[in-house]
Amino acid sequence: MDAEFVAQTLCLAQGWHEPNTLRALQLGRESNALMAEDADLLIESYRKLRRIEGILRRWSFAGETLLPEDPAPLYRVAIRCGFVRTEAFMKAVEGYRTNIRAVYLKVMN
Repeated sequence: MDAEFVAQTLCLAQGWHEPNTLRALQLGRESNALMAEDADLLIESYRKLRRIEGILRRWSFAGETLLPEDPAPLYRVAIRCGFVRTEAFMKAVEGYRTNIRAVYLKVMN
């Protein structure tokens, strides 16, 4: 959600009418409203989390957006996302979230 807030903040501040989060973030990079390294980190991490969300939704058939707490279903999601171990998957997810939060805090401060 932090990435969407950054995108909407950029749109409001710059007067853009871009409903697509990724395109708004790319516009932020191209216009130098976001530093290139921040924009790249934000875009890559957002894409990865959206990919995981898509896999999770297809796996659950119920529009789930939360990772399962039970180890067996979490392992299956991790495997579908290309990870061999649940721990590596969760570490990657936390890294993506941390990256997005760091850029969010820069933009919002």
